[in-house]
Amino acid sequence: MKRLMIIFSFALMLLPASLFGQARNSGYTLPDEPKRAKYIDFPSLDQGFWFAAQVTPATFFKEGFSVRGEFVAGYRFGEFVRVGAGVSPGIIYNIFYMPIFLDVRGNIISQESRMAVPYWNVDLGYSISPVYKGFYASPTLGVRVGMPRNNFIAGLTYIAQFVPGSICHGLGIKLGYEF
Repeated sequence: MKRLMIIFSFALMLLPASLFGQARNSGYTLPDEPKRAKYIDFPSLDQGFWFAAQVTPATFFKEGFSVRGEFVAGYRFGEFVRVGAGVSPGIIYNIFYMPIFLDVRGNIISQESRMAVPYWNVDLGYSISPVYKGFYASPTLGVRVGMPRNNFIAGLTYIAQFVPGSICHGLGIKLGYEF
């Protein structure tokens, strides 16, 4: 019985201390979680959607000077393979043509710790035009300068435009921005 009285007395002494301690610290609250979107570091992502805007001045061997713009949208499977679809309205010797193509491109070496890396690109599709309609192909080798997801590109491209009964060959410089 004596032990029970000691435990009960001890419990009565702790009760006011715990009540006053809670009352004194009741004004403190933990901070709420921020109500903004989570941060995503897009340059470090290896996969996702990508876009490119390019211009290509070129010289065709028989037809003369050509200039065209390219707009490409696609999906990045990794650093070494990107696949997209593009459209490239342009002019060859005062005649409008517009290739619609599949664009496959990638880095030749890793861009993880480099500002500039070589890249490859192949465009295959069909050109719509009164004169220059038919199969279209344009392989490119060049250099990509910048971050893995935002960079400037410059490359030497060969353009083959198949027209009924003939083929048009040309060389150009592809300049653009990829993001």
